[in-house]
Amino acid sequence: MSGWLISLGLTLEAGGLAALFTELPSLLALSAYLTAHALATLVFTVVCLPLLPASYRRKLVLAGIFLFTLQFAMPVIGTIGVFTGILLPLRLPRAEQHNPWQETDIPELPYRPMDMDDQLGFSDGGLREVLREASSSEKRLKALLASRQLSDQEAVDVLKEALKDPSDDIRLLAYSMLEQKEKQLATRAQELKRLLDNPDHPDRHRLTRRLAHTWWEIAYLGLAQGGLKQYYLENARHLLVQLTEAKSFHNDWRLLGRIELALGHVEAANNAFEASLANGAPPELIYPYLAEVAFLARDFQKVRFHLANCSRFGPSAPVKELMEGWL
Repeated sequence: MSGWLISLGLTLEAGGLAALFTELPSLLALSAYLTAHALATLVFTVVCLPLLPASYRRKLVLAGIFLFTLQFAMPVIGTIGVFTGILLPLRLPRAEQHNPWQETDIPELPYRPMDMDDQLGFSDGGLREVLREASSSEKRLKALLASRQLSDQEAVDVLKEALKDPSDDIRLLAYSMLEQKEKQLATRAQELKRLLDNPDHPDRHRLTRRLAHTWWEIAYLGLAQGGLKQYYLENARHLLVQLTEAKSFHNDWRLLGRIELALGHVEAANNAFEASLANGAPPELIYPYLAEVAFLARDFQKVRFHLANCSRFGPSAPVKELMEGWL
């Protein structure tokens, strides 16, 4: 059917063109060509319509008018252009474009509400509560491992809580983690002592200060108890006394005061903190310790005096709580 219509259209188109070259009057020859061309265009339009994709055939009348107008306006060339420029590209498969996105199935909703107890908070108080209250050993183990995200002081408190756990595995892991922290600090202290054995080391003051801080840290974190803690505190005190005698820095005096407090030397601690203030220490760092010294000496008037002085320097949250209780 299509072949017969194409042949008819070509014949009409050729006949119209031939009429232009006859000896007929010009107006009559033009009329004959336009009539034959219109009929050929109509035939080609009928041939083209079934070749359109389904989406274009939904509005058949508009598509037919478009094809007829396009072919009639451009004799011969219009029909070739419709076939090669419009119909052929529409029938060819589209080039596949690379899609950078990967489709995934929508995950199914949980069959029950989420247990908020599984969401551990990374704070020492929250982790200690989990260790004390959680019935699942898996949750307690997660809390113990989460302590690695905390500072050393907070982590040690959590690990000590874990030493009371009923599960042998959790207690052993907590003990191992505490021992590892102590070993790291002890190794650092041994390395500093080895460097200080060289009397010609150009930076002996800095090494001495670091060694004193390391020994104090072992005692302060509670990694050493009893006589061993006393040993570390005495060693740190001895080094800091040497440092303050050689050159007076307020940070050295402040740490010396904290060590004297830990050793129970109240008067020596008071003298160290006063020396720290005299050497330029920020008062907001020293007044809370002076209040503690006054409390140990049972001088409660001085406790209120030092805490009242703290109010002028924007005290920290723990100091604010003390001030609320005393002032």
